[in-house]
Amino acid sequence: MLDAIAKRYSVLPSHLIQHGDTFDLMVMDVAVSYERHANNKHNGTAHQDYDKESLIKAMESVRGNETNN
Repeated sequence: MLDAIAKRYSVLPSHLIQHGDTFDLMVMDVAVSYERHANNKHNGTAHQDYDKESLIKAMESVRGNETNN
């Protein structure tokens, strides 16, 4: 992962080792995950993890408006 971060931000791995921290790892993970999602969405291979009905039910539950169907 150090190599990927160093390439992405054009820094030497030695600089990254001296000055990088876990926040840099988190940013890299989020950036790569988003890029992968955006590419999948563009290619038509992205998928939804939740359907609209389950999201509405979850929001109602959190808001205290749970309906007993």
